[in-house]
Amino acid sequence: MNDAPIIVPLSPDVAVVIEQDRVYFSRLVAGAPVDSPVYGTPLAAVVLVQPGELRKELKYKIDQSDGLSLKIVLPPGPAVWIRYTSDIFVPTPDPRGLAAEIERRRRRVARLGGWAAADVWRINSKLRVAVPGGFEPGGAEFAPSEPENGTWTAAAPAPVSEPSPGRQPSAPVVPAAVPYPESLPVLTETLRNGVRFSVSVRRTFLGFEPVPPGVVTEPLLSSSLHVPLASWLVVEAGTLRGGLAPIRRIAADGQTEIRMDLSDGPALWLWGPVREWVVATPRAAELAAEIRLRQAVGMMFPVSSDLGPERRTWLDLPMTKPVDTPAGRALPAAPEWAPTSPTLVPRDCWV
Repeated sequence: MNDAPIIVPLSPDVAVVIEQDRVYFSRLVAGAPVDSPVYGTPLAAVVLVQPGELRKELKYKIDQSDGLSLKIVLPPGPAVWIRYTSDIFVPTPDPRGLAAEIERRRRRVARLGGWAAADVWRINSKLRVAVPGGFEPGGAEFAPSEPENGTWTAAAPAPVSEPSPGRQPSAPVVPAAVPYPESLPVLTETLRNGVRFSVSVRRTFLGFEPVPPGVVTEPLLSSSLHVPLASWLVVEAGTLRGGLAPIRRIAADGQTEIRMDLSDGPALWLWGPVREWVVATPRAAELAAEIRLRQAVGMMFPVSSDLGPERRTWLDLPMTKPVDTPAGRALPAAPEWAPTSPTLVPRDCWV
């Protein structure tokens, strides 16, 4: 079992992406997803996951807040029907297997939580049902018997495996000492494939262009992947093993491919509610400590504007907000629903 993103192309230009706790549409370039700010739909809000078959060609339009607007044509054939406020159809040669995997992830969300799950359950508590020993997904009574266009034949569901474990509870981290932002340099590591990994006081970058020194402000480099430091809830150094294939991503410019080559050896794992990187580097432990230090600096000295990288992150992703404790302001602990190892690689490939 693994919680890796499942990327299912719907056309050469767009795919459905099913992650550990959300589902969304992504642009594709040469088969790789394009980096975008889309958050998608929490699996906590899904009321039905059903394997079956489309009986005739299906046409529908995708409209998303990032400007993605495409018309999709799906041929008849086996697929999975996902129902929340609207319908998503995911074509696959193994609809029963894919539906069971999505159900496994839904059960993990019901048991442990997930991105935006608390907000979903606050609005409609029937989408999570108490059972002996925990919770399971609810809301099936809100699902129609068939899709609105009536082109669907349902199949019998397959058995669902046990959800993956959650993280052990941990306390928020109160930094021992926090320097001023201007005292911290930009850290840069050129990876073996030429991609540059950089850490400024407020952001992390993967790309080919040099990162300006000092505090990085808008506009950001469109040909890089870039994530505010406040977004990362898990910052860990570990070891990769197993001859893994590179992770391909396309920058926001829709052209530049940023590859994370995963060679055996030390690596840095960065995970947040809507982003995840694995960077193979001999400086993994050093960079993890430096990122944590800069996260503390950003927490204590955030950009004053609500559009700054810290405050914007805290508004959009409340679970990243600092925590006030008797010992002082602290960086939030990773939630129980965060993965215990990178989802981008098989579990036995990370130690």
